[in-house]
Amino acid sequence: MWTDMNMRHKGLFITGTDTGVGKTFVSALLAAALKQRGISVGYMKPLATGVPDDVAVPEDLAFVARMASLDASDDRCPLRFRRPMAPLTAALMEGCDVDPDVIRNAWKRLVERDEFLIVEGVGGVLVPLSDGFMVSDLMKEMGYPALVVARPGLGTINHTLLTIEALRRRFIPVIGFVTSGAIDPGDEAAATNPAVIEDFSGGVPFLGHVSFCEDPVEAFPERVPDMEALLKVLNL
Repeated sequence: MWTDMNMRHKGLFITGTDTGVGKTFVSALLAAALKQRGISVGYMKPLATGVPDDVAVPEDLAFVARMASLDASDDRCPLRFRRPMAPLTAALMEGCDVDPDVIRNAWKRLVERDEFLIVEGVGGVLVPLSDGFMVSDLMKEMGYPALVVARPGLGTINHTLLTIEALRRRFIPVIGFVTSGAIDPGDEAAATNPAVIEDFSGGVPFLGHVSFCEDPVEAFPERVPDMEALLKVLNL
């Protein structure tokens, strides 16, 4: 079991309202920010899909490793599938299973190396990984609090509140949410959505908007106005 290790290890699980919302960029930004504070930070993407056989390092891992000056060892992304599909479907179509024990063993090794571990999920919290086992189950086993990454524009209220509700129903603490990506200047909803989400979520704090750029190291701290609040919540 993972419980004993959780009692003495700090980390954060970066989840999202969907795929392609900016989880990887936020992970890189946070890793860079923590390293600037002298913290031994690591990164893990337990599972990646859409990884060709001839690619040694999956795209998300390569990006975070490059932007935050981390190693890109196999433990940081222990399960990889060729097809760009949901993990369970990709595994079935490739004639294999998603084995949670592979993730568990890689995680245990990383815990011994990294003072603080940023774990990036795949898709959203209810994405199936194997029969009866979803991303949310992995999150609960790891025991880290969650940071939700959402789109800024119209429609994000519903997606974000559903994600927060799903996490709460599984007793996974949510320390806050950020929005990420380009904002359409004509989208008035982007300016009002965060306050509505805070209100209807019962006070889950909005920790800022993260607009993409090529270098998270140079972007910090301007990209996330409330980064200090996030680090305070994490006791860092």
